[in-house]
This record gives sequence, C-alpha cells and structure tokens, in this order.
Amino acid sequence: MELLHSTIGDSLSLRARQSPDKLALVYRDQSYTWSEIDRITDYLAVRMDHQGIRKGTHVGIWSVNTPNWILTFLALEKLGAIPALINTCYKMEELRNIIQYADLEYLCYGDGYKTLRYEPMIQVLQQEDWSRGISWIPIGRDQSGQWMTERDFVEEASESGTPVRLAELRSQVRSEDTAAMLFTSGTTSAAKGVLLSHDNLINSARGTLEFTRWTEEDRFLVAVPMFHCFGITSNLLAGIQIGCTIYLMKYFKSVQVMQEVDKHQITVLSGVPSMFLAIVHKPERTEYSLKSLRSGIIAGSAVSEQEYHLIQREIPEITLLPSYGQTETSPCVTLMLQEDPVEKRASTAGRLISGVEVRFVNPADGKLTAAGQTGEIQVRGYNVMQGYYKMPEATRETLLTDGWLRTGDLGFLDEAGYLHVVGRIKEMIVRAGENISPHEIEACLLDLPYVQEAKVLGIPAEVVQEKIIACVIPKPGTLLKENEILLYLTGRLAHYKVPSHILEFQEFPVTASGKVMISELKQQVIERLSKM
Repeated sequence: MELLHSTIGDSLSLRARQSPDKLALVYRDQSYTWSEIDRITDYLAVRMDHQGIRKGTHVGIWSVNTPNWILTFLALEKLGAIPALINTCYKMEELRNIIQYADLEYLCYGDGYKTLRYEPMIQVLQQEDWSRGISWIPIGRDQSGQWMTERDFVEEASESGTPVRLAELRSQVRSEDTAAMLFTSGTTSAAKGVLLSHDNLINSARGTLEFTRWTEEDRFLVAVPMFHCFGITSNLLAGIQIGCTIYLMKYFKSVQVMQEVDKHQITVLSGVPSMFLAIVHKPERTEYSLKSLRSGIIAGSAVSEQEYHLIQREIPEITLLPSYGQTETSPCVTLMLQEDPVEKRASTAGRLISGVEVRFVNPADGKLTAAGQTGEIQVRGYNVMQGYYKMPEATRETLLTDGWLRTGDLGFLDEAGYLHVVGRIKEMIVRAGENISPHEIEACLLDLPYVQEAKVLGIPAEVVQEKIIACVIPKPGTLLKENEILLYLTGRLAHYKVPSHILEFQEFPVTASGKVMISELKQQVIERLSKM
C-alpha cells in the first residue's frame, strides 16, 4: 500500500467533491450528504476560530455518538486543533484528571452516556479555581432539538469572509501534525494521552480497507464509541475514504442494533466481542432479519475460539474479521481477509496489514525469539504513535529509538504468517473492549479507612471477556461490607471499572521477597467463585 500524506480535513473535502450528493451520515431523523458535512464543518471551523481555537489548541470532546460529535471532530481537524477524545463513562473525578493532564483549553460536551448527566458535573468543575481559564462549549441539542445545521452558518459565512479565512487556516495544517489525543490506561492509575497524527489515522484506515474491501455501496452501522481509535479509523475515516453511508447509534444496545440492521439493510457491523455475544444471547434475535450483514471487524479484546464459532454459527450472515492492535498503533496491526478459513479466523488475529513490521522479543533477556516462539510483540510502521503527552519517560520505555513499539503483549507468528496473541505482560484488565488499570481501582479501595491491602484481578467471563474481582484484606478489628464498598466505587469510577465481587482475604500468597503471586491469587479467586 502506497502511503497517503493528507490531512483529515483534506480527505473529507476530496470525498465531498467526489461524492457530493451521496448520503453520508444518518442518525435517527437527521441525515447529511458528504457535501453538507464538508460545508458545515467549514463554517464551524471558522466559528471556532472566532472563539479562539487555533492550530495546536487542545479541545476535549465529551459526548456519546451524535452527528454533533462527528461535525465537531472534523471541524477541529480542519483547524489543526488537537481533539482530546474523552470516555463517555467518566465520572467527575476522572474528568477532572483528564482535563488537567491534557491541558484542555476548551471542553465540548454533549449528551451523556445512558443515565449520566454531564451538566451537574461540569457546573461543579466550573466553580473550581483551576478551571477558570477553560471554555465550556455545549454541543448537545439547542431549543429546536439540533445544534448545527448548514442553514445556521450560511448567512454568517457571507458576512465574515469564511472561504478566505478558512483557506488561511487549512493551509497551516500538515499531514504529520498531531490529529488527536486518545487515552489509554497504563499499568499505573494515570491515563496516558496517545498522540496520533493525520498520517497515522488516515493510513491506518486505508490499511484496514485493503483487507476488508468495503466499498461505497456498503452501509456501516456504528455502535462503537467514537472516542475509541477503532471508532475513528475503522468506521468514520474508513467511511470517508470509500464514501459509503454511515448509520450512527448513540451507544450500543443489542436490540436496537438488530432493529437498525433490519431497517436499513446494514452490510457492515464492527465491534468488540461482547457486542456480538450480547446479540447472540438476546432472545429477541429471531424477531429481526440480519441477512443483509456481510462483514465486520471484531476487535478491542481477544475472543476465544469457542466464542467465535458460537457467534458465526448464530449469525452466519456476517464474516467477522478478527484484528489485533492498540491505541498506540492507530490501532490496527493485523487483520483477517474475508476469504481466510474459519479455523484461522477463530484461532488467530490475522496477518500484518501493509507497511507494518512485527518482531518478537524475549522479555527476560531482550533478545529476538526464534521463528514460531513466543515473545513480546513489537511493532514498527506508519501506524505507530508520536508518543505519550507529557510523559517522556513512558514514551522512551514504550517507543524505542529505532522506531519499534513495545506492546506489552505476548505472541508469535505461525508458518502461514498469522498472529497468535497468547497473553499480556501488563496486568491490564480488558472488559467489553475497555482497557482497565487495576491500580486505579486499588487506589480507590485503599482510600477506605478499613482496607489494609487490595489487589484487583481480571477473571475470564462470558460475554464481557473478563470480570473484575477486588481482593481485599481488612484492617484488624474491622468488617467489610460488600454492598457499601460497591456503592462507594460506583460513585467514583466509570461503571465498567466497578468490580463484580469484593472478596475478603486474611492474606495474599506472596513470594519470598513479599511480592504478591498473581497467578496463585487468581486460582484462589476462581475456586472461591465456583463455590458461590
């Protein structure tokens, strides 16, 4: 694949010239052509410029999937600003940490995730001294039910010389510039801001399309969150590249997904394993036709052979293409082809996409492993991040001087070139496609006055891949109340980070040096859960 050196804004404008009247985006009763999206984001970019947003300005986007999210993101890209894409499940403390860490000057906020209401949290933050320099921009619905439409900007544009000013702004943006900051949990409680360029994101989307062979005739249903790299590249930017129609959902609901597939004759549905497993296990599945489906990427977390075969057996219309990657690799590293045999699709993560290299290194001695032997997966190519924001040491540890990225995952290539991912060096928990730092949850538990020690583990589970178990040693003479602890954590953490169980221990298994033996502790947890 020949690399394309283009900005996201220029790619959108090219698509608008090539497919001006093609239906681009559908959300409930709203619809936009590619030319409308291009024109609206032009005018919106100039409006943002009037508000002080410039090239390099850090602007948070905090909203569930809506056209306003997409329009805001694309307008920021035309300006050369850096959108910071914030998890919609965050509670106030998590949001505060992200705003401060990412040095946000503006926060664009819209509709909250499910029952979460963002306005009360923002009102509290606005009263704190540190936040006085931040501009808070609502991108939810206005009094008429919409925020941005083309007619809102046409008159303004004619008076403000929009085309001239826009040309000035866009001429400053380069393909190698940072296009977005996305957040990933590390092995500490602090989130890491992954900096990705226009080149990273656009070429990752194109590399994906080379394998999937989706076309302008396809109809995407996007139910994955747009704040994930997977949502940006394999859905939005892939859609721009081929000019297909994107049907957007606020967030995943299994029954609603099936309704949308049936109603709009959706051909492409991508998601994390738990999404497809939820559909499989839904009794209402027989009420809807899924026969229009033909393809989709399954990513975000590993899917077992048994689960993959179950999904393909129950939804035979779709050919699911397993993938491997992470936010630091924009995200795709390997992917399946439609014609790959089902046995390979069930047991491996596919083959390397064009222009990406992989090697395997023994974590113990740092030497390359022999062919077919397990080692740390390291990646090099156009898809590798620019680095972590304000974390030079973490960047040096992860991104080596010769361009190789340490993934922290273990795997090997078989003789046919398929990647087998066999585990993680990191202690990361992956639940329903979300990467969760156990240390963040442990820190919350240790804030409780009656908790002496805490270890948080991920245990294999159906549908969500891993469930979170908190192992707690209470202080002498105190009692643990599981419901009380869970209520406390629910108030401080996003819902997907809250443990399924709180298990009390008198002591943890440790090595001679006093380090907790995680594998032994996991085994004890599994045995206790089996008796519950």
